Amino acid sequence: MPSPSPVDISAAPRAVVATAAELIYKVGRSFLGPDRMPTAKANAWAAVCADQERARIREENARVLLSPAR
Repeated sequence: MPSPSPVDISAAPRAVVATAAELIYKVGRSFLGPDRMPTAKANAWAAVCADQERARIREENARVLLSPAR
């Protein structure tokens, strides 16, 4: 006699979270417009710009710290 299949108790919460995420995305898109929705590409570019700014500040600090005192 085959044993009963296990019950996946995480299926319902995953479905609710997926549906909520889709709803939030659609509402955000309707309010902000498709061109103003955050994207992975925009997030990556913002991270690159932030890294460049931090590197510039580090270089400037090193230059100031290593310059001879007047």
